[in-house]
Amino acid sequence: MSPRPDELKDRLIDESDFKLNLPVLHGIAFGGSAGPYKCSQQVAQLRPDAISSIQLCQDIEIEDIYPANEHEARFIHLGWPSPSTLPSQSWDILTPGTQASPPLGTWVCRRLIVHRWRISIQSKDLIAMDPFVEAVEVALENSNTSDKIRALRDVFATWGDMIPLAVVVGASLATTGALGPNQSLTGSVSTFRPPDRGPDMMQIIDQSLDITGNFERRFASRIQVCLIWFGFEDPTLFFLEGGYPDVFSNSGFNAWLTSAVNIDSSPTWEVVKVNRAAPIIDLLPKNLRQQINQLLSYTNIVSRSPSVGTQMPSGFDGASLGVKGIKQINIWHNSAGVQDISFVYVDRAVAGPYGFGRNNQMYDSFVLAQDEFITGCFVWYTSSVISSLQFVKNTSQVSAFYGAQTSAGDPVIFNAGGNALLGLSGNCNTQNLLQAQAVWRSDVKVDTYRVTSTATIGVANAALFNDAQYLGDPINSRISKIRFRSSASVVAGLQVTYSHKQNGNEVHQETPARGTDAGPIDSWVLADGENITQVKGRCSGAVVYQLEFVTNKGNTKRFGQEAGEVFNLVPPNKDMVLYYLLGKRISCSAGYVQSLTFVWGAPPL
Repeated sequence: MSPRPDELKDRLIDESDFKLNLPVLHGIAFGGSAGPYKCSQQVAQLRPDAISSIQLCQDIEIEDIYPANEHEARFIHLGWPSPSTLPSQSWDILTPGTQASPPLGTWVCRRLIVHRWRISIQSKDLIAMDPFVEAVEVALENSNTSDKIRALRDVFATWGDMIPLAVVVGASLATTGALGPNQSLTGSVSTFRPPDRGPDMMQIIDQSLDITGNFERRFASRIQVCLIWFGFEDPTLFFLEGGYPDVFSNSGFNAWLTSAVNIDSSPTWEVVKVNRAAPIIDLLPKNLRQQINQLLSYTNIVSRSPSVGTQMPSGFDGASLGVKGIKQINIWHNSAGVQDISFVYVDRAVAGPYGFGRNNQMYDSFVLAQDEFITGCFVWYTSSVISSLQFVKNTSQVSAFYGAQTSAGDPVIFNAGGNALLGLSGNCNTQNLLQAQAVWRSDVKVDTYRVTSTATIGVANAALFNDAQYLGDPINSRISKIRFRSSASVVAGLQVTYSHKQNGNEVHQETPARGTDAGPIDSWVLADGENITQVKGRCSGAVVYQLEFVTNKGNTKRFGQEAGEVFNLVPPNKDMVLYYLLGKRISCSAGYVQSLTFVWGAPPL
């Protein structure tokens, strides 16, 4: 005599193997490009007094669902609801919704679901496993925001982002793709029973779900059978889960469906539909949840540099699309200045352009590869316009000058202690970018960086130069030699050698000579461990007359002309040294240095 359904349910709940493998005890990670996947680690266990609902059933459900985009389609294809309908979680600030790709037809998913169990539970009935709690505690012990977030990313990649609470367990057959132009999904598996067929899996699934010829296919081809994937050249995504898959391939759809409905094949059953889920963070003790929420709060993740240019309320916000990585920066510019800007993010979202660029062709772009991000931004500006821009990657690559090559604008360096650039806030009109403010994200940063400060002498409308591109490795780069015109004249022939260590060897990079006035040339070499800690001299308006450098070893070098007003510069912190130079110079045949910006930085490592 077969057991009654309630007896079977009680027996299942009491069996240790069933409790261990209960689908709601494993977290689901959302980081995979193919959609949600179950993590191998058990993240929770049932409380002894938990009240769970497990209903045995033998229903067959047919559903046609039309996702809004490919990202949503991948969730629905695997039995999950649309990501937009899932509960919000602290991580949402770091994983904003993927922007829909350009329309390529109508996405549709047809699923046949065999219900064998319906499981429902409350998150309060679950206890987080000790190893999961300990992993979170260790991650939160890191010293700074980016290291904590980086460690937590690893934790949740291992344990999952969400935990399913209400699921259907059984078997399913699904296919998902995009309908081509003027196509519609016809037929219905509820009225169509195909004849048994041979082992051609693609034809079987097409016939079984009555979708042959409907899809202009999009997804990478694969069939999933009990978490094993087999690749095919056809680019529609097919999905077979639960039941006895060998019956399907050997005997066809009818035999597989009969076995899934009528035979107790529970070892092969899988979660085929998720109706309700909760953030995995909800399993943690209250004090850990509070720490994570504070860590991932907007005010802790996003910071802003002071704005430069026209002083007015921002017309656009560099953080308006959420916290995400930059893939490309597009710049509209001419010889007079920067006209507009836009940011393309890794999820295809686009911020800008905001004025001129809406109706004019893009001039330049700065492209970032995978794992690259912007750590610095040079801006030359006046009170009414942004004259020029340059960007620096975490790889030390410096972009070209965008905008005016000759400018009256003052320079400013936007950075945030190695944090990654999120975007630019600012203002514009129909012709120019008027204001800029860098917006930073603290969850991504370089491991080591040098704190900087600047001081500028001279005012000029002249050709710009920036020595940042000659630093090599900015972390250990130092000024090792300076060449200069040695006659008693204005500063010209200024040429700096920057040296850095690479694989145990010292590598040297020399800048062009700044200022082309003729005259005798001399050079000054700094010893290992010797750094410039003070700069004195004379300047007046658009002329740098004299420079005098003082090192931590007490050595000095003075050159130039005794004219103009005296200046005396020291770094804001006593342990800082002269890192590199920005400036302006006349570029004609009788050129000389007109303005210098001294960039102080922490000593080289």
